[in-house]
Amino acid sequence: MSSSRRLVAAVAACLLAEMLWTALFASGVPVPKVPALLTVPLALGLAALIARAAARAPGLPAAGRRFWRLMTASIALIGVGATIMGHARLHPEDPDALRTVQASAPALVAGVGLALYALLRLPTRSMTRGEWIRLGLDGLTVLISTATFLWHLALRPMLERHTDVRLALGLLLLSMTCLVALVAVMKVVLLGSGPVSPRSMRLMAAAVLVGGLGSAVSPLIASPRWVGLQPMITLVEALLVACAGSVAVSAGAAPATRAAAYSKLPYFAVAATSLLLAAVAYGDHTDVGPVATGAIAVSAAVGLRQLVALRDNALLLSSVRRHEQRMRYQASHDALTGLVNRARFAELLTSALLGQGLVAVLLIDLDDFKGINDTLGHGVGDEVLVTVAERLRRAVRHDDVVARLGGDEFAMLLRDVDAVPAVDVAGRIHDALGTPIHTTGHELLVHASVGIATSTPGDVLETLLRNADLAMYAAKERGKGGHFVYVPGMTTRIVAHAELGAQLRDAIDAELSRPSGSSRELSRPSGSSRELSRPSGSSRQLFLLYQPIVRLDDGRTAATEALVRWRHPSRGVVPPLEFIPAAEQTGLIVPLGRWVLREACRQQATWLRDLGTAAPQSVSVNVAGRQLTDPQFVADVVAALDDAGLDARHLTLEVTETAVLDSAEAVATLEALRGLRVKLALDDFGTAASSLGLLLTCPVTSLKLDRTFVAGITTVARQEAVATAVIRMAQALDLAAVAEGIETQEQARMLRHLGYRFGQGYLYARPLPPDEVAAMSAPALAGRNPSI
Repeated sequence: MSSSRRLVAAVAACLLAEMLWTALFASGVPVPKVPALLTVPLALGLAALIARAAARAPGLPAAGRRFWRLMTASIALIGVGATIMGHARLHPEDPDALRTVQASAPALVAGVGLALYALLRLPTRSMTRGEWIRLGLDGLTVLISTATFLWHLALRPMLERHTDVRLALGLLLLSMTCLVALVAVMKVVLLGSGPVSPRSMRLMAAAVLVGGLGSAVSPLIASPRWVGLQPMITLVEALLVACAGSVAVSAGAAPATRAAAYSKLPYFAVAATSLLLAAVAYGDHTDVGPVATGAIAVSAAVGLRQLVALRDNALLLSSVRRHEQRMRYQASHDALTGLVNRARFAELLTSALLGQGLVAVLLIDLDDFKGINDTLGHGVGDEVLVTVAERLRRAVRHDDVVARLGGDEFAMLLRDVDAVPAVDVAGRIHDALGTPIHTTGHELLVHASVGIATSTPGDVLETLLRNADLAMYAAKERGKGGHFVYVPGMTTRIVAHAELGAQLRDAIDAELSRPSGSSRELSRPSGSSRELSRPSGSSRQLFLLYQPIVRLDDGRTAATEALVRWRHPSRGVVPPLEFIPAAEQTGLIVPLGRWVLREACRQQATWLRDLGTAAPQSVSVNVAGRQLTDPQFVADVVAALDDAGLDARHLTLEVTETAVLDSAEAVATLEALRGLRVKLALDDFGTAASSLGLLLTCPVTSLKLDRTFVAGITTVARQEAVATAVIRMAQALDLAAVAEGIETQEQARMLRHLGYRFGQGYLYARPLPPDEVAAMSAPALAGRNPSI
């Protein structure tokens, strides 16, 4: 057993001893009065020791330590006063008994006042103005009710019996102090005790209530025969305080407590004063006026409290409703733009599909928005999103729905419309976004790709959204800033496209996982190029063919262009026009291009080593726009050259005009590559509107005239004029020029006459395996060198 519990047991023993002494004394048994004099000071002294131990409990906050130190001093003062008063009670025949009682009053008042101060100093939870008003009315109710009982049961009889004014004033002061202490305890009980254990505070409240009850009934137990009852009440108080201190020693820091939702004390006060009034009214009618006044005051205070509570409840209910509305709005709307969010859009679309009319959904994705966030910051990106949201609102009718699904993706729900009005809305969207957006320090032009899908009978939410999503990606494939309407059959094509991409990924992964030494066989498929459509015994799926680039004056091979081919295990050779778009859309163009670059450099190094001066002097590799924006692309080129041991001047990278159009990042990559002495060719030249501008911004070393200007060069004067203009620009800018798609001798003669030195096409050779390129370049060496 702990020391505090042993002290509590000692206090309880004092109470039992007092009870035994009182019973014996009331029975007329002659017992000495000394034990009765010692129990009260001994018990209060033990209670003070427990309070002191509580003040030293580990983990107790400073406010809790202060409370228990003040309570220690309070118990000591009450013990002094109670001991003095106890001597007067046990010796009423002493002529100085009255003075002894008066002498005890200051210590008792000081002790009770110190306890009151300790209770009031306890910090409590913060409350609203209405809560403070209700608390004050609750306290006023209990105070009036207690004062009514105290007046009727104690003060009035006492004043009728005693005429000593000083004694009456002392008792009145003591009674009022008890009342204020009662209010202090009630304050802690209602508000929470803060740093003191709740169990301790309940025990302290019980002690104060017992003390108040003892003061109220003191006139009723003033008989000399029951002189031990008043000390017993004091000992009960001491035991309760000792238990409170013991609990505090064990509990340490008090957990956070929550005040009760409402207090029952005012209602008990109304019931008690009503019963008292009834007893007085149906009794001797003495003191009916003060009691009735007290009952009326209590009822008035409770009624006023109810009015305040009703008003506060109405305000609280209004606040809760506003909060619920705000929460519902936040749960269904985007915080940045204020548009409907994805979840709410799905609910509205589901409801619209259940109706009778047609429904159109537009999915809107901002083109290249990631670049705005990455280069200008998310703050500017947020401003753009807010402006776009406002413009989208203005592009539709009032009852149409505009939503932000997340990131830079928006959606529209149009009711009772078919595809034609939906396309008109898409046009208004493009017009609205055609005006530059002014943000903090920037003026930005934003484009969007729009996918349109209209409902058909039986469509569900997932179907319509999927169709609109497929249409949006189809719009992106057709170019930025456009729109596309979903048509039946797109799903099948898209699924087939996705399956082809997955199979291509497997093929790329298989090649990248092979040891580098085994890659020599990859570019040397069995049979000639005319046999590639037939199944091969090789397990390799990806391989390279090389189309010679020849000198037009003598037809000798000057360079080659590497072209990737895919031999599918079940479909045979897949056309490049089919799997290259799939690679670009899925992002596989980056690892595929990395592998092509590595294999082409390795093959070019092999030709230079085995064929010497007869070997093609350069290999061209096509590069997609996505590769140029890959941060690792320059490093990939350097690694391919180093692994193959190839000088950079023997590598040419071909880029299209659209790959570098409006892309500062791509141009920067080309400049870095040119700094490595890698040659750069502008492929398909003349097919884009920005060709002349690109000649000033891109560090290219050669131009490749597109085959569309070669096909009719001998018969169409305008094509001849274009070809002439290109060669003149190339000569003026000191650039090499290569003509693509030469298929006849007449085309070759015309191009030589115009000044072209290099060309490629079926007239000279189709794409060939490496050994056939070697045989074409150096017939005498090809048969003798087994490595070719």
